Amino acid sequence: MKKRILSVLIAVLMIVLMLPVQAFAAPKEIKGAYEDQAFEMVIDNVVGAKTYSKSGSIPDGMSLSGSWAYKSKFGNYVFKMTLEGTPTKAGTYNFSVTYKQEDGKTVVSKVDYTITVGEEAPFDYIDSIYLHHWPTKTEYYLGDTVDLTGMKVTAIAYNYDEDSEMYEPSEIDVTDLAWVEPAVFTSDEAQTVEVFVKAPGNAKGTLVVRQDSFRVTFKYADPNDVLRIEVYQKPSKLTYTVGETLDTTGMTVRLHKGDGSAEDITEGFKTDVTTLDTVGTQTVTVSHGEGDDVNTVTFDVTVTEKVEEPASSSSSSSVPETPSEPESQPEVPSEPESESEPEVPSESEPEIPSEPESESEPEVPSESEPEVDVIGGEVEEPEDDDDNKGGIPFWVWIIIALLVILVAAAVALFLIGRRRLDEE
Repeated sequence: MKKRILSVLIAVLMIVLMLPVQAFAAPKEIKGAYEDQAFEMVIDNVVGAKTYSKSGSIPDGMSLSGSWAYKSKFGNYVFKMTLEGTPTKAGTYNFSVTYKQEDGKTVVSKVDYTITVGEEAPFDYIDSIYLHHWPTKTEYYLGDTVDLTGMKVTAIAYNYDEDSEMYEPSEIDVTDLAWVEPAVFTSDEAQTVEVFVKAPGNAKGTLVVRQDSFRVTFKYADPNDVLRIEVYQKPSKLTYTVGETLDTTGMTVRLHKGDGSAEDITEGFKTDVTTLDTVGTQTVTVSHGEGDDVNTVTFDVTVTEKVEEPASSSSSSSVPETPSEPESQPEVPSEPESESEPEVPSESEPEIPSEPESESEPEVPSESEPEVDVIGGEVEEPEDDDDNKGGIPFWVWIIIALLVILVAAAVALFLIGRRRLDEE
């Protein structure tokens, strides 16, 4: 009976350990959607992308669509991603979009999103909007992306009042529904940034675009000055074991210059990390330039502990034997015993070839990554996939490492429990 109970407990533990863990690394939040109310919003603008793929789930009744919003004079496309439709059920939904270059293979970025659909909308329709506060930042360099921090958009909204049987006006905050164009500045002339909100504009619920605007100015720099850098393509290898050396093979760093142009380099930059010695997520700082003209950017890698299960099991079996003998005869036979002690590890030395297996283990997460599903040509919405190549979130590898450790612990507990039952 005890044996059956122990087996059941271990089986339950194994099932719990193998359950998928949902974790999202700082997803972009989408707000302002409500059950049974029409919704449309540009959720992102990505420079350099022309195709995409998605994974995860979006609310029933809604769909994603991507388009090339505009192209800068330096040839960089700005990809506009739109979420639209009428959600049919309240709740929170999580999905990811992998943005790719024109070849449909090279990953520009992978972005996680979460959208919360409310049960009841705070308004029936809106009549107009106005900028209650402009964004804090209004000065930019050519090629910068607009920063909407500090912006507040207010709408004149109407709700039906059953007592008066009329639509009563009120002011509400609709900043969560707003997007702007241009989102990336492709001209260095002072210009107007348009603010858009698309929401029901009448009692029938028909979507209508309302808009306002604000002005920005530009700061000028030497055309050859590097104003900022970005990791345009992450290294091929993003997962390591403790003690390994950082490998930047496959990494592309993009230099953004004063004239708005960009230059991609695969060498000529520095990293502040050589040996990866921090288990978990380790941040690597990339720098370019000298003196006061140094620009930096960071990216994360995942570092796991070195697994040496075969070696530890062989050593654990031999360790209790060697100390038990000297403890039983500490004085008289100590010298002969010590002479025989070298023989014990020498006999266990043939078992050491298990170490190459542990050395080969680090290759598993880095070399077995699934290839990206390619979507080329016209932009279309593909089937859900788990496209992680070139944009792998660090938490995925942390979860895998934790699962491996927990499964190993469960197996060890099972073996120990079974041995005890056999002894009884």
